[in-house]
Amino acid sequence: MVDFGKDANVNAGDVCRSIPVFSVKYKDIFSLQNLYVMMHEMLLEENWLGFEGQHEELSAHSDLEALYSENVYQRGIHHGGKEYWVWWRAMKHHEGRPSKYFLNVLDIDWHCVGANPMEIVHQGKKMKVIHGELEIFFKASIISDVGHEWEKHWLLRHLKKTYEGRMQHANIEKREKDLWREVYRMQSKVKAYLNLRTWMPTPEMFHPKLYGWEAPEQV
Repeated sequence: MVDFGKDANVNAGDVCRSIPVFSVKYKDIFSLQNLYVMMHEMLLEENWLGFEGQHEELSAHSDLEALYSENVYQRGIHHGGKEYWVWWRAMKHHEGRPSKYFLNVLDIDWHCVGANPMEIVHQGKKMKVIHGELEIFFKASIISDVGHEWEKHWLLRHLKKTYEGRMQHANIEKREKDLWREVYRMQSKVKAYLNLRTWMPTPEMFHPKLYGWEAPEQV
């Protein structure tokens, strides 16, 4: 396994490919806590980790969250309620094969406004939820020359453009297509969780939907 320690500056590199930004927008009643847990589990299933998550002394997602901001507004200003900003930063090796040169990176930015707590009775159980407007952005890229190792080398820095443009062109194309499919699949899972329309078949998830109290349908 390639060891990207704290001093390796793993998030530094040249972005050689970026895929379009995917987003999910939702305005209604939902459980932010359940959605939070579901997306953590989804990233683990897809093998996305924090930049230090591969080290044994740290949990896989101990450093995933780069920012958590919570603001409270009085009613009459921005419709009242709370505003949340959450930034997740994750990395993944393509097809599980570590590379010292290429790395897939994923930014997930949450923005929730007008979040007001409320209680509902769902399937006979009282639970705490929020009513608000949520938007989640998925921004993924492929970075090359991780840690700028080639850029620092007296000879390799002159070969970098040729290496990526000719020798690694087909590999980069495949990485880009696979990354596009993967992020699109993640967006579809979140939409399915929130009961939003999705344009691709989404397998039934292990995670409970929306409120976390969904009971099986009665035959």
